[in-house]
Amino acid sequence: MSRHLKVVIIAILALMVITAGVFWLSPHTVDANQNFHIAQDARVTNEVHSVRTTSVPTASPTAGTNQTSVPSNAQALAHSIVIVKASATLATKHKYPVSPIVTTASKITPTPPTTHVSLSREAQAQGPYKVKGNAILGADGKPYLFHGVGRDSLEYTCWGDGHFDARELSYMGSGTNTYAIRYWGANTVRIPLSEGIWLNGQSSQSCSGSQYQKLVKQTVDALTAMKLNVILDLQWSDAGGQSLQAGGPWAMPDADSVTFWQQVATTYGSYSNVLFELFNEPHPQQWSCWNAACTITDTGYSDDCHCVKTLTYNSVGMQALVNAVRGTGATNLVIVAGMDWGYDLSQVDAYPITDSASNLVYDTHPYPYAEKQPNSWDNAFGTISKKYPVISAESGEYDCGTGYMGQLLAYFDVHQIS
Repeated sequence: MSRHLKVVIIAILALMVITAGVFWLSPHTVDANQNFHIAQDARVTNEVHSVRTTSVPTASPTAGTNQTSVPSNAQALAHSIVIVKASATLATKHKYPVSPIVTTASKITPTPPTTHVSLSREAQAQGPYKVKGNAILGADGKPYLFHGVGRDSLEYTCWGDGHFDARELSYMGSGTNTYAIRYWGANTVRIPLSEGIWLNGQSSQSCSGSQYQKLVKQTVDALTAMKLNVILDLQWSDAGGQSLQAGGPWAMPDADSVTFWQQVATTYGSYSNVLFELFNEPHPQQWSCWNAACTITDTGYSDDCHCVKTLTYNSVGMQALVNAVRGTGATNLVIVAGMDWGYDLSQVDAYPITDSASNLVYDTHPYPYAEKQPNSWDNAFGTISKKYPVISAESGEYDCGTGYMGQLLAYFDVHQIS
């Protein structure tokens, strides 16, 4: 054996030993191929109270270079009741042109609410839930605080990312931590969905609508057995049938969104732990269009071509989705996000959403854009939280810091926002 060959072999063996050592000594590895490789310091930063949750990073679909609002492997830690996704395509998460991201938030003193009720972090679901004033009550009649994790991937892929078995889902709840497993301690899991896949399947993945619905139900049933809350979130829509396969993050719901909720509410109306988040991040131009039917022209990412499209379609408005759910007899909590990509709730009294079951919760999604800084929080959602229950199903910070989120979570605590 030549001297050079011996050197190569020794180098390879050394590399193998080092690699094995790194793998086995990694203190927070669940599995070599899983998405839970999150450092402890990151978990401490983002595992916070309330419905707010942290998105577990997931694989992203192939997309064009000009895509907007496309999932990314670089989804950063964030928070919120359920999801805080920070995409690698930061400038394109919101409809372009976009307001600049402000990385250093100015400090504010939160405005205290008129009344304060001490809320504890329940480890398990306590449904059925009922809205009373600006509070959400559990089955025991006590105010309930949601805090959770966003479990992405079913909004853009029919089969999910392959990590929806009961064992892996259990890591989102409570358990005994070990050197290899870290539990997130959530009481809520948010599952983003696609109306296009739910209704028509995803032929590009050889997956039918019934197969998708079966996976969703298996996931909900597994989480229900663990006594966790589940938020079913309509994340991607089809722009009136013009954005096919998984669809995309369009500005407003369409007729297929109504059909989607009629079917989902029929299936899960009897689940006391399931909440319905009717449409992720509405962003029409007018409040009247947010509330009621109108014609929408929007530019966004579409899964069928992995490209950006500009489409015009008929929106049904948020009221129609509430009506669709209640028309099935379901009385589950319904979650309605505000304007400006789900952020702004300032005009909900001027454009009221009525709910025959009186079980409606408003939703806000703060991110560190110029118009979403701390000095705007009172007007956008703080003041309204004194009158109606408010939840934050998404929020986040793009710089892996805590300047924005630290202030936001403190503000949520003071205002009893989940």
